[in-house]
Amino acid sequence: MLEIEQTPLKDCFILKPSVFRDHRGTFIESFSQRRFEEVTGLNPEFVQDNQSSSKKGVLRGLHFQKGKYAQSKLVRTVYGKVLD
Repeated sequence: MLEIEQTPLKDCFILKPSVFRDHRGTFIESFSQRRFEEVTGLNPEFVQDNQSSSKKGVLRGLHFQKGKYAQSKLVRTVYGKVLD
């Protein structure tokens, strides 16, 4: 089950995905709208999920959006640390 942890920031949560392993490999549930709504009471319109891999010291995705183009972000760190 997706574990969701609240942070001191309003509407900012840490999502810890469920990892299911068997003889075939690994399956990861990175987001569950039902579970997210259940824990947070929020009903997001989740449209897109991207994953990238960067080498140490790379700055990626520096942007600012507001108004009708504003977007929420789901940030996932597979290994190492991220400053967002």
